[in-house]
Amino acid sequence: TMALNFLGRGVPAVARTQLLKNKAWIAGQWRDAISAKLYPVYNPSNQQLIAEVPDMGEEDVAMAVREAYTAQKGWAALTAKERSGVLRRWFNLITQNTDDLAKIVSLECGKPLAEATLEIKYGASFVEWFAEEAKRVYGDIVPTSAKDRRLLVIKQPVGVAALITPWNFPSAMVTRKVAPALAAGCSTVIKPSEETPFSTLALVELAHQAGVPPGVLNVVTCSRQSVARVGESLSKSQLVSKLSFTGSTHVGKLLMAQCADSIKRLSLELGGNAPFIVFNSADIPLAAKHAVFTKYRNAGQTCICTNRLLVQSGVHDQFVEEMVRAVRALKQGDPFTEGVNLGPLINEPAVKKVRERHGDQG
Repeated sequence: TMALNFLGRGVPAVARTQLLKNKAWIAGQWRDAISAKLYPVYNPSNQQLIAEVPDMGEEDVAMAVREAYTAQKGWAALTAKERSGVLRRWFNLITQNTDDLAKIVSLECGKPLAEATLEIKYGASFVEWFAEEAKRVYGDIVPTSAKDRRLLVIKQPVGVAALITPWNFPSAMVTRKVAPALAAGCSTVIKPSEETPFSTLALVELAHQAGVPPGVLNVVTCSRQSVARVGESLSKSQLVSKLSFTGSTHVGKLLMAQCADSIKRLSLELGGNAPFIVFNSADIPLAAKHAVFTKYRNAGQTCICTNRLLVQSGVHDQFVEEMVRAVRALKQGDPFTEGVNLGPLINEPAVKKVRERHGDQG
């Protein structure tokens, strides 16, 4: 696999270059698209090319889903303890490679390195949690209406889970979706954001090293132009039993409609309009500090970033003063520069949206 472009002033080297992948992962192999098409992924900090990645389509999705469907039966046949052990090894490997994984997040997402490091630790915690929970999928004994019967409920994996992840947490959203699926005995097909595929591919390399069998974990990469077709292929596939998506409400509605025909199980985390409410009784310096954190985390691009500030009149002026002071203290710049806590927006459409909101066309 070609090494990713980590060239640039102040960009630190990755210690383990085998984590730098630019191919899709299907059935335990690094693969190109069947069409051989590629698409470019750029560093949002400087618009430099990081690498080209397979631009996959319906045929690639069909192959990945078939492989996942075939591999799932063997994975589900393992004991919960055996699956737990694999997940625990994956958690250990993620933890051991925190620095390198954080650099990949910063490179493709623009998140300041300190913030990216926290994301890797946060993401690893999901794997640790579900490694432990894998052994605790309990059933039930239910009272019946007849004396001569006993009613037992057992829980079984649903099958293939399609997982569509966003770019704002390119590592943690993968572990949060993959870990419970693997713990339950499901196999997975991941479609990472077209903006940030490299964190997913690095995590998959570590999962492979941890002993996740071929076909149990698959990654299909594609460009923005191919996203609609790939998403539809996953949601309409008769071999996919579950779909999990984090992203916009608009896309969530489309996927929900597409999944209706095969009555798939759905987990959707969609857009919000998060309020930050400050009452007269609040600790105003503390409130302002946290308001700035929630508003400017990942350059204001997280799912739960503050969209509205509702401040009681008695503390309004003090709060504004404290918040302005805290915002002025933010340091914007390249995510690899020491002390920077505000990186770039992810792409040009994001910049355009902010300018339109503020009436700034410059």
